[in-house]
Amino acid sequence: MESLLSQFQPDNQQSTPTLWGTPQPETKTPEDEDGERLEQSIREVFANKQLLNKALSTFLGVFAASGGVSLLTSLSISAIASGTLGSIVLGLFFANTLSKLRYDGTIHIDQDFLVAAAQTVSVGAALWIAFDEHRIVSNATKTGKQRFYQEVKEYEVKPTPPSYDSWFVFGGLGVGLLAIVYILRNWR
Repeated sequence: MESLLSQFQPDNQQSTPTLWGTPQPETKTPEDEDGERLEQSIREVFANKQLLNKALSTFLGVFAASGGVSLLTSLSISAIASGTLGSIVLGLFFANTLSKLRYDGTIHIDQDFLVAAAQTVSVGAALWIAFDEHRIVSNATKTGKQRFYQEVKEYEVKPTPPSYDSWFVFGGLGVGLLAIVYILRNWR
């Protein structure tokens, strides 16, 4: 009896109508379907906007790292550019990656962590490429310095000991002349 009475509830209470004790499937109105599609579209747009924001922050980080390294290198402060600035930027991105890990008894790696890890890898690659120029210049400087020292050693004006060849010639001629004079004097 109660199951029959429960079928006739007032309209202000939403319940599923039953036919002979079995619930009938709900029929959705077009407005409900439109609302669900709109809600799904909003979720997709929000997810795309988050992905775009992450991509832009990665690009900005890579640009800032490369620009800072290039600026400091052009100002002839390449040691700071290659060591300090690169370490700071890469450290910040690595800390951001580690902050995306969730721990509740077990470590959870989700999409945010993977995106942050991709950001860190891209910044590391950008710094590696930016430091490649510094490494090439540094190696070229070392090679140039070694070649310069070698050329200086090859073309260096070396002190040569004085040559006494002319004195030997004059001395020999003098001794020969004295010998001739002595022989001519004793012969007379």
